[in-house]
Amino acid sequence: MNTIIFEKLPNYGSAKIAQFSCKKMSLLPDLNANEDETSYYADKTWVQCESPRCLKWRLVPKGDEAVAELDHGKSWHCHMNPDPLFSHCSIPQGPFPKNSQLKEHGLKVVYSLLPVGSLVLVKACNWPWWPAILSPDPNVEEYVRLDSEGYVEHYHVEFLGKPHTRYWAATKHVELYDTSFTKPKCRNLRGAMRKSYEVAMEEVAKVMEMGCEERLQISHFQPQESGPDD
Repeated sequence: MNTIIFEKLPNYGSAKIAQFSCKKMSLLPDLNANEDETSYYADKTWVQCESPRCLKWRLVPKGDEAVAELDHGKSWHCHMNPDPLFSHCSIPQGPFPKNSQLKEHGLKVVYSLLPVGSLVLVKACNWPWWPAILSPDPNVEEYVRLDSEGYVEHYHVEFLGKPHTRYWAATKHVELYDTSFTKPKCRNLRGAMRKSYEVAMEEVAKVMEMGCEERLQISHFQPQESGPDD
């Protein structure tokens, strides 16, 4: 289950906060005039539908029984949403704010832990969004780094393609792979990068139907087993 919780910041002086715009932006222009935008998002949870053809985010208010019953070890789908306005995969996703808008209203995003072995998309430097698998760093045998408050800050990923490479990616640059993902136009990819991307997309087709454990078994970066004399 992939969830995001919007949490109120103690102040803008937090080291976790990047620059934020001073220009006022409406998070929800269609909100009732008497409803504060910040209170609309504070103490609420977004949950992602796990149907491969959906993957939409649904808002579940704090205090709702649905939040208390959320089990991160089990799948979640739109039909489980108690809000009838957003309880079917055919219904468009509700308004999802940008990080810059959240920061302006003193809110931050707290990401849930994605399972090791998940198929994801990763944005690294000037490269396009690239398919990868969450896998343990073979040197430390961990696939996440936590910040001082215990929240997920980085994921270790294994990029698909030729060759496979690995990387520690910031959480905000890692997303579950979406079947509606549109790959970059080939003219934007050159030489070896273009070939590697073609191979990566071929691998996506193969691992899409695999479970997390199966993907880890074919990982190119396996932890080194200690020998008897180590």
